[in-house]
Amino acid sequence: MLDTVLDKFIGFFQKPNHVLENGIEIQHKDYNKVSKGKYFELPIERNVLNQSIVNKYDFIDFINEYKNKATKIFYSEESIKAIFNYPTVETADHSDSWVKMGLEKTRDFTEFENCLEMDLSQKQFIRTLKRLEPCIVGFDNKQVDDMDIIEVAENLQATKNIQSVQRNASQAFMIDGEVKAGNSSYKVPRYIHFKMPVYKNDLKLEAQFDVELFLNADEGKFTANLVCYKLEQTIEETIRELTKQVCEGCDGVESFMV
Repeated sequence: MLDTVLDKFIGFFQKPNHVLENGIEIQHKDYNKVSKGKYFELPIERNVLNQSIVNKYDFIDFINEYKNKATKIFYSEESIKAIFNYPTVETADHSDSWVKMGLEKTRDFTEFENCLEMDLSQKQFIRTLKRLEPCIVGFDNKQVDDMDIIEVAENLQATKNIQSVQRNASQAFMIDGEVKAGNSSYKVPRYIHFKMPVYKNDLKLEAQFDVELFLNADEGKFTANLVCYKLEQTIEETIRELTKQVCEGCDGVESFMV
């Protein structure tokens, strides 16, 4: 045993080939033995993928191209990620080959989210209604059209001096105020229903957000506050639906929330 180890050790320092005086080339007796052993073995190259993709359909196509039995999908509030070489019961692996789809919020949803539970001035509230007009689909659980939204915004914009804000029997707000033509009274809905795509990854996937409006009059003006009680729940449901659609497009790949 000791002799074998010494032979291999000495073999490291001997030339693998040697030319005799008569020109004949000979090979060291231990060269073949050592070169085939672990001492000279090179690691096998691994195919490691690291890719980020925004579009859902491109993401699905990429997974389908490289998926295998070990592929798993994991999702969170930030991203959906497919790991191609996830460890299995039979085979350990590095989990370092992946493709990720970062969840990027749309401009409309970002603006909507930023205005929630903020004290909006009369001017800011009017701007919010006009800016997000394409996303407003209902008032007080009733479908609306563009004219309904414009009418509410124009009434609010025309009022120069808010005299009172009250809730009527229908739970909507009645605003009494001064406009150019004299005093006026008009109704402002208590509930506003928004519908919009949350993530740029799939603009066809929309979510509805039901928002309650609170109005307070003070010194001839009012402040508005918008509250969405199921904001986090709706966002989570949207992520689950987006992940479900990805899995349906990648037959045989399971998903897990992390």
